[in-house]
Amino acid sequence: MPSTPSCVSRPQHAKPSTGHANACGRSSMKERDMIARLRDLRSCREERAQEEVIRRRAAANQAAREVQEAADAVTEHLQRMANAEDAAFGALVGQPVNAASLHRVQGRFEVAARKTGQLRKGEKMAGVAEQRRKVELSEARNDHRASMKAVTKLNRLSEQLARRNARRRQALAELSEEEERGQPRLSTER
Repeated sequence: MPSTPSCVSRPQHAKPSTGHANACGRSSMKERDMIARLRDLRSCREERAQEEVIRRRAAANQAAREVQEAADAVTEHLQRMANAEDAAFGALVGQPVNAASLHRVQGRFEVAARKTGQLRKGEKMAGVAEQRRKVELSEARNDHRASMKAVTKLNRLSEQLARRNARRRQALAELSEEEERGQPRLSTER
């Protein structure tokens, strides 16, 4: 069973910016938080889509079983009908037959034929239901695929943002080092 999605919203950090470097850092933080929240939402949507695929697959499997059961019922009925027909005609062979006995036999065969028609109609309806379930399963799989794609895109975007921020932090660290090295020189030059 899929894990329960953790669709808890994160607190927003909205502080006024006091300087350019701080504003860039906060902007990047806001962007990262926004992407993370969006990724969480899309992950929840992906989990729900996956659960829907599981439900649709179960419904499609059930419909396939019902088609098989309906086909088996038709086959069994036809076999019973053939056996009953053989027995009825076998009982009439070698004996004088009157119209009443022929009508009784004919009546049984007509009832059996109606039953066969009903069973075949049920089989056909089960087949239509199975096709509908297959279409629904296909649609659910497409939705799940699309939601997985959206989560993957956000994961890539988050990774790109993290790499960009890492390069930015490294550049700021190098700049700070250069400034620190440059300040003592200035004080010794004076």
